[in-house]
Amino acid sequence: MVLNEEAFDFARLKVVVFDVDGTLYRQGPVRRAMCLRLLGETLRRPAAGWQAVRTLRAYRRAQEDLRTHHGGDIAGEQIRLTCARVGSNPPMVAACVERWMQQEPLKFLAANAWSGLTAFLGVCRARGLRLAALSDYPAAAKLSALEIAQYFDVILSAQSPDVDRFKPDPRGLQVVLESMDVSPHECLYVGDRAEVDAAAAAAAGIRCVIVSRRAKSAASGYTTVTSYTELQHRLFGNAHVPHRGVVIPSES
Repeated sequence: MVLNEEAFDFARLKVVVFDVDGTLYRQGPVRRAMCLRLLGETLRRPAAGWQAVRTLRAYRRAQEDLRTHHGGDIAGEQIRLTCARVGSNPPMVAACVERWMQQEPLKFLAANAWSGLTAFLGVCRARGLRLAALSDYPAAAKLSALEIAQYFDVILSAQSPDVDRFKPDPRGLQVVLESMDVSPHECLYVGDRAEVDAAAAAAAGIRCVIVSRRAKSAASGYTTVTSYTELQHRLFGNAHVPHRGVVIPSES
């Protein structure tokens, strides 16, 4: 679906779906903090620290390789590929990923939430919209760390049994639509990577907004905003005025 200049009819909007990493919080500062913690681990325990770095790199690379994979058990396949690349075993890889990708980053998330995020979520709920999270990684603990879990009706990840696909495969968004009983034109998807999130939204027939501090893209098919304050203004204008259709212009 390509965005155009026709009004985005708020009266038809029922659900807003969010990616998590990079979309609800700024990944750059969190990654830098984690690099420092991994460096400290490597200085204290060189062999274990270096193995953790190699494992995490291989795990992320495996995810990118699996973005076009349509087989079953995406989580198991990612661990299997990682094991093959670093010469490790599944329990060790799973433990490394759990510690360094799921648990250690949590303490840094709240301080790096995107500007205007909580206010935007509050306005959405006040206007009767339902919210969903769809991430390539397990998301519930991250939403809790960001102190926004209470806003979400549905929380899914690529590893959810009924999804089992990484974006840009549209399966996750299709599961959201099915579980919330809405059609694509009643939904808006918010992500941070055009090549993944906007592509998934387009495949599912859903309009997409990309949150990024970078200059606005000239590509069509999605809108770029630099903060949730800007997105709130684009969608709702003055938050105190009655519901109305608003224009989400094309970036082309």
